[in-house]
Amino acid sequence: MRALLLGLAFAVFGWTSAAFCQGFDMARGGDGEIQVYADNGIEWHSDELRVIARGNAKAVRGEMTLTADTLTAYYRQGPTGSSEIWRIDADGNVIAANTTDTATGDKGTYDLDKAILVLRGKPAKLTTPTQMFTADDQLEYHELAHMAVLRGNAVADRVDKGNKLQADILVAHFKDKSQGGGTKAKPGGTADGSSMDLKNADAYNHVVLTTPQETVTGDRGDYNMDSGIATISGAVTIKRETNVLTGGYANVDLNTGISKLFGGTPGGDNNGKRVSGTFIPEKHDGDPKEGADKGRAVFKGSAPTPPSGGGP
Repeated sequence: MRALLLGLAFAVFGWTSAAFCQGFDMARGGDGEIQVYADNGIEWHSDELRVIARGNAKAVRGEMTLTADTLTAYYRQGPTGSSEIWRIDADGNVIAANTTDTATGDKGTYDLDKAILVLRGKPAKLTTPTQMFTADDQLEYHELAHMAVLRGNAVADRVDKGNKLQADILVAHFKDKSQGGGTKAKPGGTADGSSMDLKNADAYNHVVLTTPQETVTGDRGDYNMDSGIATISGAVTIKRETNVLTGGYANVDLNTGISKLFGGTPGGDNNGKRVSGTFIPEKHDGDPKEGADKGRAVFKGSAPTPPSGGGP
């Protein structure tokens, strides 16, 4: 073992794509070197082909930084004889960040061969200028697929509009900026200032969609960012104030606040399928002016639209 008390840098080869800002891109960040720094020294275990950095340890490549109390970088000999890092383990106060987006956790692993970052924590968190994602078990970011997978009480929170999607598992798909997808980007990011522009999200098991107007529950969900439509299916319940409706699936327009409830399944035959609702009468405090409305069942907001050929 050799103890190094200064910063240590390894040149990394084998990833030769042009550098661009697309989420966390340490694996695909071009042919630039990964530099490893630490306040409390760096240990070089040459026999085990690993380097351990302790105390505010950092691994930096381009605009991507991985920070933790301790970083362990595993390396191998590259084709030109230089060392190349293929995996980094992070332990304690882990932060992965680019110029606009941040992911945090208690522990993490960055597999540069597979281009996958895995964070674990209570919770692990990914934050962009308009979205926040959390997961109690783990958060995975897949560089090549432009995708984040969240497991265990997973939550996607639309910070700018107050909408929240929860499930056992959430899969967030981001637009591929290298292929020209998404809106026109500002330098280093998208039009909204983020390098991670959400395209759509899928939700699995114990799905809960919360908006300022209502709560929708089901077994499966998906949200399309461009259309603003969330589809919840599987024993769906819509609750708005004290009013409750049930059906097979629902389309929720998060832009207009209008929800449509159907009796069947998405893309299936809804004829003859029924939806049901319970409407609780509003109570008044004996005001004579409101006597005409006393005891009337009222559903505030946009009532769900029944399927053609059937009705509640």
